[in-house]
Amino acid sequence: MTQSQAAVNELNGWNLDELQSTVEALQNNPEAGKLVWRGQVSWDAGFGMDAHTTGIEQLGQVMPRKFTLRGDHPPQLLGQNTGPTAVETLLASLGSCITGTYAAQATARGVKIESLEVEVEGSMDLNGFLLLQPIRAGMLGVDVRIKVTGDADDATLEEIRQATMKASPVYDSVANPVTVKTAVEKTK
Repeated sequence: MTQSQAAVNELNGWNLDELQSTVEALQNNPEAGKLVWRGQVSWDAGFGMDAHTTGIEQLGQVMPRKFTLRGDHPPQLLGQNTGPTAVETLLASLGSCITGTYAAQATARGVKIESLEVEVEGSMDLNGFLLLQPIRAGMLGVDVRIKVTGDADDATLEEIRQATMKASPVYDSVANPVTVKTAVEKTK
């Protein structure tokens, strides 16, 4: 395959043949789309902690993951400023997932993207976290702005935005209730 042939098979950094193969594989075996993501968080002091990715399971096979994300708070919020807060990480995850999903949806439609940025902004009230008032501890609202330059008209870019909101796993998890089970276990 020549370099020009390879360029024809890529769009927005995606290998179109691999993208199509993945779609076909899931169409032929929907069970392959069911993934289990695993991680662990180790606390060290105050708000300081390290989140570790451990693996993604698909069809009984584990794809090992070995990344560490440091978490903390700034001194003004009683931390040591050794990493982003969990809320900043949540917003970064949301923005990252929307960005990747938008790029994938554009690519699936043959839309070339020149630039893509997603800005996220969320608000919350610490009175909920500190249980000082009977209000929710979580985000009160999140604004997402997708800034895109590409070879599509405004209607197509909006169609891609709408598809992205349906397809983004993190957006869906934040925007809709998710069952979360918790338990505590005393260790020795």
